[in-house]
Amino acid sequence: MLYLLMMSIGMLFMGSCQKDEVLDLPMDGKIKLTETSLPTGEQLSVFADKALQVGYQNLYFQVKKNGLAVKDQPLTFAPIMDMGSMAHGAPSGNLTYQSNLEAYQGFVVFTMPSGESGTWSLKVTYQGKEVEIPVAVTAAATGNTPVKTISGNDGKKYVLALVEPSKPKMGMNDLVLMVFLRENMFSFSPVEGLALGFHPEMTSMNHGSPNNVVPVSIGKGQYQGKVNFTMTGDWRLFFDLKLGKNEIAKDIYLDLLF
Repeated sequence: MLYLLMMSIGMLFMGSCQKDEVLDLPMDGKIKLTETSLPTGEQLSVFADKALQVGYQNLYFQVKKNGLAVKDQPLTFAPIMDMGSMAHGAPSGNLTYQSNLEAYQGFVVFTMPSGESGTWSLKVTYQGKEVEIPVAVTAAATGNTPVKTISGNDGKKYVLALVEPSKPKMGMNDLVLMVFLRENMFSFSPVEGLALGFHPEMTSMNHGSPNNVVPVSIGKGQYQGKVNFTMTGDWRLFFDLKLGKNEIAKDIYLDLLF
């Protein structure tokens, strides 16, 4: 009887420890890109869902003071590509605090890889003070073009980025596209109110697929629909962009290989 009682207490203690461990690891499963000290003394850790590549990426900024997560403080970031003789930014989203992650979440659309052409960094501003954090961005996997900058028929520059499917599979997939207007080298605004045309083609096999759903606006520059992949392989997603009666671009494509 005493043995059973001790076993029960031990199991209860172990269960409590396991629960505490989960609570202490809100970013479990994500990749820590870097950790640095902020000018104000807090520790900043930057996480991502995966190693950084060209295209759409979620980023998570965790600020801690004396080991405890900090929230409700002014925190912003901006991606910067330093090319030596010039610099430019990339589309990104405002940070919002996620209590389940104990971190501020945002996104960035990297338009080119790090390398001989230049280096990426994240300019983080916290409580009015700045720190610049270098990050490495690799090229998209071979056969994939998840982002493209285009010149519209209206003389303006646009950035198209594929958000979903991030893990494409055979059959029906959620399709999410983001569209940004490049106002200048450092400012990219989400484009609302576009009417999209859409069709996928498997270029190597010279066929498309049925039952696709044309993406429609869901706000903040995002357009959501469905894409049906009838087999694995190389797929090309074609988009037409119209704003009112004006055709901005036709047959702009992004590539997926899986």
